[in-house]
Amino acid sequence: MSYKHAISRRHMLKIMGVTGVGAALAACAPAAAPSGDSSSGAAADTEKKEMSIATYADPRNEWQRTIAKTWAADNPDVDLNIDEIIYGEMNKKQQAAMATNTLWDVSFSGVKWFPFLVAKGAFVAMEDMIAANDPGMDDFFSAGLAGCTYEGKLYGLPYLMHPGNPALIIFNLDLLDQNGLQPPADNNWTTTEYAEMAAAASDPDNLIFGTNVLPGNYYDHCSFARTYGGDILDESRDNFTFNVDPASIEAAKWVTSLRTELKAAPNRAEAEGLQFAAGTLATSTLGTYAVRSLDETIADRFQYDLRLFPNSPDHARGYQAFVECFSVAAQSQYPTEAFDLCVQLTNTEAGVESVLNSSNQPTARKSVWEAPELKDLLHPIFQDALQWMSDEPGPFPHPSNLRFQELQDTWANTSLDLFYGDVSFEEGMQAVQDACQEVMQLPRP
Repeated sequence: MSYKHAISRRHMLKIMGVTGVGAALAACAPAAAPSGDSSSGAAADTEKKEMSIATYADPRNEWQRTIAKTWAADNPDVDLNIDEIIYGEMNKKQQAAMATNTLWDVSFSGVKWFPFLVAKGAFVAMEDMIAANDPGMDDFFSAGLAGCTYEGKLYGLPYLMHPGNPALIIFNLDLLDQNGLQPPADNNWTTTEYAEMAAAASDPDNLIFGTNVLPGNYYDHCSFARTYGGDILDESRDNFTFNVDPASIEAAKWVTSLRTELKAAPNRAEAEGLQFAAGTLATSTLGTYAVRSLDETIADRFQYDLRLFPNSPDHARGYQAFVECFSVAAQSQYPTEAFDLCVQLTNTEAGVESVLNSSNQPTARKSVWEAPELKDLLHPIFQDALQWMSDEPGPFPHPSNLRFQELQDTWANTSLDLFYGDVSFEEGMQAVQDACQEVMQLPRP
């Protein structure tokens, strides 16, 4: 057993005289498996299965490398190369590796770019491997599996799922108390009650505001639209329904009114530099992924509490699932072994390991959220989120033409004028709708 790292790969390329673009492409990809020379004089290492994995380069994801090393130790016939890749660089590096036929046997992907890679033939469908070696599929959140599915087939196993950026509301209890306010007694509250609380807690003259709700991403608004009983894409995901679906329009009215009518949230100029941790916001949206870092980010500045994002007056709260997963390369010479490594990286034991040894939230398996050994480590809000995500579907709204980044960039460039009230509501809604629908009508890249 041995563990090779990315630096040794680059050093090897340098020795071989690989330069320019070719070196850049090759250096970010794993070493190719050796041809199976079984001559009697070959060293034992040459007979090993050369495999590779790309792990998430972040201290909080050191557990991925720990699990990979343990798996390699349990499979002495494998020589496993473990690379660490920065999340923001992963999509381009996967595409570059595909172009040179050197994609890692196992690699991680985010839901934002995963469907594009699958459409280009990066990964193998897992149904047959699951039939031969079921890793306990019923334990995964359904929305987590949806984020690993493309055109009806599963191409990954999820190791992370959370219910979006605006999944929770965090309360500055000190600011609320100063205004004679309290957070709701439980999660059975509404967007109307939230808006009223935020307005009552605001003091714009002193740059104190009740909330900062703002859908900076189109998929954030998806959570709001689903909370009001609608969606931001149609069922086929061919069309943008922001200004078509009545529930989406109602959700957008609620968000916009926080600034234009209630003065409960900062305008464009006032928002500059405002941070919840600084004590200038009575409430804020928060993702479950940030909860276990709160004692560090807020420290002892003020007391806080958490609730799930409210329901709308007539519909249960909705969400969209952000998913990260591990997949088996279509180019892999050892797909069975690669799938087994994916299973080990996404099982309950790995999930518990990730929580015990970092500030991570629980992983994409319900059993991790319920693990007895984590009970004293996790804020009670995680059990509320578990119930919510178990009861409600929340697939990520990925456009069918795979132009996620173009859609997101268009939203970011057009929606702020609407939500900050710089244009009329009707004009702003139509401008966003037209621009985003134009992207949706483009062919697949």
